Amino acid sequence: MHLIVAEKNISARRIAQILSEGKKVTEHRDGGVSTYSFGDTTTVGLRGHVVEIDFEPGYKNWRSEQHTPRSLIDAKTIKIPTEKKIVSLLQKLARQADRVTIATDFDTEGELIGKEAYELVRAASKNVGIDRARFSAITPGELKHAFSHTTELDFALAAAGEARQSIDLMWGASLTRFISLAARRGGQNILSVGRVQSPTLGMIVDREKEIEAFVPEKYWQVSCTTEKYAETIEARHTNGRFHEKEAAVAARDRTKAPLVVTDVRTGTKQDRAPSPFDTTAYIVAAARLGLSAANAMRIAEDLYMNGFISYPRTDNTVYPDSLDLDAILKTIRNSSFQQDVEWVMTHRRAVPTRGKKSSTDHPPIHPTGGATREALGEDGFRIYELVLRRFLATLSPDAQWKTLKILFSAGGEEYTTTGGQLLETGWHRVYPFSEAKEVVLPAFETGEHLPVKKVTLDEKETQPPARYTQSKLIQRMEELGLGTKSTRHEVIAKLVSRKYVEGNPLRPTLVGRVVTESLEQHADTITRPGMTQTLEAHMQQIKESKRTREDVVRESREMLHHAFDQLEANEQVIGEDIRGKTAEEMNLGKCPACGGTLAIKHLRGNTQFIGCSRYPDCSFNIGLPGAQWGFAVRTDEVCEQHHLKYVRLVRKGARPWDIGCPLCHHIKSNLESLAEIPSMDESLAKKIQSHHIYSVAELAHSTPEVLAKRLELDSGRASLLVHEAGRVLERLRKRSECRKFMRDNLIPRKGRSYSKILSALKESGISELSGLARVDIATLTRAGIGENEAEQLLTRAKTTYHGQVLREIGIPAVSLKKYLAAGIIDPEAFCVHSPGALSDLTGMSASTVQRHVELVCRHLSKPVPKKISKTQMERGKKELLAIKGLGEPVLEKLLRADITDADTLLSADAAKLAARSGIPEQKILDYQKSIRKRKETAVIQL
Repeated sequence: MHLIVAEKNISARRIAQILSEGKKVTEHRDGGVSTYSFGDTTTVGLRGHVVEIDFEPGYKNWRSEQHTPRSLIDAKTIKIPTEKKIVSLLQKLARQADRVTIATDFDTEGELIGKEAYELVRAASKNVGIDRARFSAITPGELKHAFSHTTELDFALAAAGEARQSIDLMWGASLTRFISLAARRGGQNILSVGRVQSPTLGMIVDREKEIEAFVPEKYWQVSCTTEKYAETIEARHTNGRFHEKEAAVAARDRTKAPLVVTDVRTGTKQDRAPSPFDTTAYIVAAARLGLSAANAMRIAEDLYMNGFISYPRTDNTVYPDSLDLDAILKTIRNSSFQQDVEWVMTHRRAVPTRGKKSSTDHPPIHPTGGATREALGEDGFRIYELVLRRFLATLSPDAQWKTLKILFSAGGEEYTTTGGQLLETGWHRVYPFSEAKEVVLPAFETGEHLPVKKVTLDEKETQPPARYTQSKLIQRMEELGLGTKSTRHEVIAKLVSRKYVEGNPLRPTLVGRVVTESLEQHADTITRPGMTQTLEAHMQQIKESKRTREDVVRESREMLHHAFDQLEANEQVIGEDIRGKTAEEMNLGKCPACGGTLAIKHLRGNTQFIGCSRYPDCSFNIGLPGAQWGFAVRTDEVCEQHHLKYVRLVRKGARPWDIGCPLCHHIKSNLESLAEIPSMDESLAKKIQSHHIYSVAELAHSTPEVLAKRLELDSGRASLLVHEAGRVLERLRKRSECRKFMRDNLIPRKGRSYSKILSALKESGISELSGLARVDIATLTRAGIGENEAEQLLTRAKTTYHGQVLREIGIPAVSLKKYLAAGIIDPEAFCVHSPGALSDLTGMSASTVQRHVELVCRHLSKPVPKKISKTQMERGKKELLAIKGLGEPVLEKLLRADITDADTLLSADAAKLAARSGIPEQKILDYQKSIRKRKETAVIQL
């Protein structure tokens, strides 16, 4: 068997589909992992890294006195399987194979993933042949060439990846532990530090300091407007910026009509077509479409996996000679871009444009297959079009501009205006993402006199440097050698998820700034690019076999030990500094109830809320969604009404949830529930809010005496308000319980949301679990739930709700579990079935069941079924089983229908019993006939 190992499942499937050349591809699943087979070939996909490095056992305890943060620098590492099912299947297949081809992505990370697979295969089969297929696109041509020209793994390239893994682990783990422990932060509040992350954050903090330290300088600009052929033309003073107002005023005052044309200068300018996309240039272009760096890369990788574009992680801006540009044009010709492709084929430049970077791993990013908007979705198609049009632009002729510069004089003051007009559109025809803005001016002649319509003096200020956008930061990281093309966008995403930066353009949060400044003061090598640049350069030398992995890792350890020398000497100062400055990061403003400080509080687990610093004297608080919805942080925006900082929930891999002013949100979210209190009116609502009572729960938990005094109400109205609030609160609890049940039991699907379904059910009068347990299937399907799913949901709702009722009545949890397993769900069943039948169905003793039956029936105000002894029960079962054709399965159905002996079966209405038990009516009639016959025989014998 020929085993092909791809980096992901989607790659494995696509490789199989292409290499099978029309043969049937069979998918098999083993332990939840798919393989794809055709002929004697099988492909299997990994999930990226299926093993990871970690410290050997003993280093998990952050507070260990033996294994301090510094000890992690020299700690030994081991490889641990993270995807055990994939590892197991890979090794099982390797033992059956006579050839294994590694077909992971061709870059440092992909080569390392390939080496990990190589080692797993070799551990399972020492003699199997292993080769490597390298490709830049998952297309038929690329794959056929790659698999017919396989090579060996590049162990030097993989070693560079291993070095990066080891170095990043030791730096990140040791420094994160040290800073977090020094600052006494744990759980979700740890302070992350990293080899690339910290210098990148340092750049953002430095830029923020530049902005804060910037002192604007005033300057003045003078311009005048004239008119020709009814067209208004603006001319600027040739002095540009005046730094003295007096000089600008004098120039303005001297400007008198006429405005004389003193010179007309015309020319042409070549507008060169853009160079091919490398990763950074692609991210910058995608940012102009409104996509974050991480999202742009995710979409590009998906397009690559599905064969629409080439590998998106590349430093190359020069098409290699081996890339068949003609074939690519033919491939994309049959698409919605046919006219543009044909125009390029007709007007194609002799040599494609080229950038300054050339590498041998992957070509620049380019299209590899035709696609439609329907197949890719909106965002996918936008990125596909961007890549396709950039490719076309690199093959298109340069654009030509006609330039025009006019010089004027008015009262001895010189002015100028410029224009530009496209003579040849060139590459702009196929690449609309780079705007070609024309400024067409009328014809002028030297000596011509024009009117002066208006002279304007504008006062302006110099502006501080702009904050980094994600794309600009990636460009700067590339210039400084921070990270790689594959990791830069991930570093930025980590800074956002760690709540070190926010917004776009990026600005540091308080905690991000404090950590950076503390490190800069006590170990600035961690926050400066120099150290990372050196290590990146040396890892490049590993790829070139000029240095070994061990050598570079050892060098990194020495650098890190030097940093720890500085850090440990100042540990107490660092901890106090961070704690003192970051306490403010959770403060939102003054408590509306007492004037204390409101702050975000994070407790163990997922609990978070906003509380007052004067607790317990002041119990004012505002609830927040659990941390699973996002970690609560404050932002710089302030509510004009309540003067509180806004709150945002940040969750990795999701867009931030902006709550805004927490008090505004708190008031708004409680208005509807307050309105459910019968005696609540508008004036009373305003009164309770003016006394900082905003929710039903606060009213329900108040005492009438305190509430009467606080709101200046009579005692009777205060008592009524507390009573009514308690009833509404119970309804709200039940609705919340129903919402939670729906979220736990409904699988999210595209096009339907929990809120839509819950709203539809609410319109049908169902907002509590008790109503859901009694609803009909049709109502659920009208709310947007499939019929099969609705049946399952209804069964679970009945089980959950009736289980709650039975627990409240007093049925112990252990017994309840047995009743539910026997299908005894509805409390009514306890008052219908005989205790003997329930005892037999559940396996519990008759006395225990009798006690439970009496509890339930008394609660429901129903008569208790007649007690049947165990002896009677056993005798009755024997009688029933003695009937011809009646076995154990039928016996169980009869017991559920409360038929406990031959007499009760004989006296039952056959039609009704059939409906109740599910036994065919004819069979019941046959059983009854058999009983009568047996009785008649017994009488004759007597």
